[in-house]
Amino acid sequence: MGWIGVGLALLLPWLAGALALRRLWLDGKAGAWALYIGYGYWLGLPGAALGLMALSGFGLRPAFWLILLSCLAITGWAGRDLGWPKGFVAGELGAGRPVLHALRLRRIGWQGGLILALSLWLGWRLAILALHVWYQPLFPWDAWTTWALRARVWSELGQLVPFVAPERWATEQSDRLYTLEAWRYPPLVSLIALWPTLPLQRWDETAANLPWLGAGLSLGLGLYAQLRRWGADRLTSLFGVWLLMSLPLLETHIALAGYADLWLAGALGLSLIAFLHWVRSGERQQLALCLILAAAWPLIKLEGTVWLSLLVLGLIVARPRWGRLGLALAGAMALGLLALWFIGIRLATPWGMLELSTQAIAFPFIGHFALGYHPNWWALGLMLFGLENWHLLGYLLIAGIMLAGHRLIRGGEPWLRAAFVLVSGSLGLLWVLFFLTDAAAWLEQGTASGRLLLQFAVLYVFFLLVLWLDIQGVGSPAAKSSR
Repeated sequence: MGWIGVGLALLLPWLAGALALRRLWLDGKAGAWALYIGYGYWLGLPGAALGLMALSGFGLRPAFWLILLSCLAITGWAGRDLGWPKGFVAGELGAGRPVLHALRLRRIGWQGGLILALSLWLGWRLAILALHVWYQPLFPWDAWTTWALRARVWSELGQLVPFVAPERWATEQSDRLYTLEAWRYPPLVSLIALWPTLPLQRWDETAANLPWLGAGLSLGLGLYAQLRRWGADRLTSLFGVWLLMSLPLLETHIALAGYADLWLAGALGLSLIAFLHWVRSGERQQLALCLILAAAWPLIKLEGTVWLSLLVLGLIVARPRWGRLGLALAGAMALGLLALWFIGIRLATPWGMLELSTQAIAFPFIGHFALGYHPNWWALGLMLFGLENWHLLGYLLIAGIMLAGHRLIRGGEPWLRAAFVLVSGSLGLLWVLFFLTDAAAWLEQGTASGRLLLQFAVLYVFFLLVLWLDIQGVGSPAAKSSR
């Protein structure tokens, strides 16, 4: 099939995810088609990759056509009653309608001019990123050592051979076992890189990197859609997409495809945005989206397991009826962990070492961290406010947290409490990591600190935009605007 097969591998799971989402959640709210297409990518493509994992669990080789036929069946089921979508014509697909309106030169106005300018800028940046992905050889270091390395081995061998600890590999000396330093890392991102190379029947770096371009595009569509559903107009929603897509580090992770952090940023950000929508409006579909994407966090990167605690904490503060029970359980767990920490515990489990002591903490699949205070305030300030990775995001984020805290003191809605806890809690976890453990070296050397902050960038941008909308009194939980 060649490159036609690569196109089918990328587009058919995306289409299946979008149409399935539309069929299960059909409404006429603003941004509906942008939501289906944006979130459909994050359901479809990782779903196809997980299908490879499921086949491997049954001892089968990666069956590209079997999964593609499954996607085709889902597309046929979900799209059998689909005519020409009104939302497509009306322009609710991403920025389509804003551009069409802006092109009416006699009525363009200043808002139309801004919409047109933002749309052209986003299109231009996407085209440049596409050229980078197409022509740039595999570049990121972690892709060489982990994510793409596994994908290439699987592509060359035609089967998902296991990667094991170096000690086991050296002992057994089996030609069916492979090893690498990060052998414990989850497989999902490597499977996503493998998936579009299967129809070529050979390893190709461009095909392996193309999913990162789709991730960037669908991420912008998902953010646009959720801002529209919150009550923002087209200009504000498009401005939010521009804020996100203009972050230099985010663009770098699209252009230099191969890192896993973009995938965790998208899955985590879109999941928590859906969670805030559910808290605000009670839409069960938003809660389902949140939980499905949250289930993928640990499958993308190890720290995704830790970030799940933020979702639990947000749920506790967002639902007053559950607050007492949740706080009681959280308090009991905290006291138990504190007692174990002072007493000290060290256990060898089949999945790795479990240790809680005043010297170190270690959890299976997550890692070992020596404890100690590291006053890295200068490095933190430089990362947030001095380097060019974030533009003005650091300044806006501090101002937003202070403003949200002030509004909560005066009494705020449940979604604002949840958003404040999610944002401040994420920064708190990063502070603990960079100031109280030996992972402080990541901040001092500037290695993984930016990538960890990137994982929350989508949430931060959405938080700032909806906080601004709340101050302006825009939108309400019952709003069903289709502007």
